[in-house]
Amino acid sequence: MGFSVSASTVIVFIAAFASVGMLYTSAYNGFEAIDDATMDQQDRALATENTAINVTDSTHDTSGTTDYVNLTVENVGSTALHVSQTDILLNGNPVTSSATVTVSTDDGTLTTGSDGTDLWLPGETLSVSIHKNSTDPRVKIVTETGVAETEVVA
Repeated sequence: MGFSVSASTVIVFIAAFASVGMLYTSAYNGFEAIDDATMDQQDRALATENTAINVTDSTHDTSGTTDYVNLTVENVGSTALHVSQTDILLNGNPVTSSATVTVSTDDGTLTTGSDGTDLWLPGETLSVSIHKNSTDPRVKIVTETGVAETEVVA
């Protein structure tokens, strides 16, 4: 064997070694991404399982010149929820700017929004007052984990 055969054999072995190194890195990164996604999915499933809400009071106030739908919802689960990620539907339509939302705790009442709190902790009560003219309103509250409660307001 001449020098060119030996040199080409060394080049082939170096290329094979580099290829195996790249293959291992790619396979490990792929496995790690799948493992992280599986763990995130399990965390979301656990949060959904630990989320529970209960509508404790719902009224439709038509005594004044404007109608108000008042809703009181308690976080009876063990998951802390975000008020900004809690959706409210009135007769199937999302409620955005016409609602006043407060969170009541043992220490008092907190306002929500940019200058207030965003956390709705277990045991706390979320009070919603919606300014809408509606007959026989159906209100649905949906948490960030997908747990929902529907109430027909009398």
